[in-house]
Amino acid sequence: MSGGEAGGVLERPAPGAGADTGSRFVARAATLTAALAAGGALFGLLRDQMIARLFGADGATDAFLVSWTLPEFASTLLIEEAMALVLVPAFSVALARRAAAGSGGTDEDLGPDPVRRLLADSLPRVLLGLAVAAALAALAAPLLVRLLAPGLADPALAVDCTRLTAVTVLTFGIAGYFSAALRAHRSYLAPAAIYIGYNIGIIATALALHTRFGVRAAALG
Repeated sequence: MSGGEAGGVLERPAPGAGADTGSRFVARAATLTAALAAGGALFGLLRDQMIARLFGADGATDAFLVSWTLPEFASTLLIEEAMALVLVPAFSVALARRAAAGSGGTDEDLGPDPVRRLLADSLPRVLLGLAVAAALAALAAPLLVRLLAPGLADPALAVDCTRLTAVTVLTFGIAGYFSAALRAHRSYLAPAAIYIGYNIGIIATALALHTRFGVRAAALG
């Protein structure tokens, strides 16, 4: 993982750079994050308007909105909170240990790279846990629908949509894991652009497939 964004969009200051350079980097990172967050919110508004226009205010839209609970919860927990709180410090410590090991000693004394070791130790376990959680959410979809929306006009459609959106427990968890790793490397472009890509995916999939799959296309997106 590199210290800066691909293409030099946001480069990490070199070690030993002055306070002014560090301050400029923080300001650029904050500006970039704010701009991309605003872009994500704009595409979220376009997504909502498109869903309303394609499907209207009927039972199908209600079914989709019930299923939307899972990705909304998963994005908050796995992209913004839990993964970041646990993994940004973990990767930061591993990077500090890598830097300390590289500042002295021979190749023989350095041992395994701390960042690679953290990746090898944590990523398989995280993937397994996320996959199990996504599978359980899909299996529990009928119960979730009954709990979230008792008396829904078309519960079977809501169950189908919920099973599709249950996959986000895995995909958002993966996104959160690598976003935390990138943030620890002080690389912010990709993490900040997640919600733009997410909403564009929903919009494109719904537009392409709504005539065939109905509101399930939005859930698939």
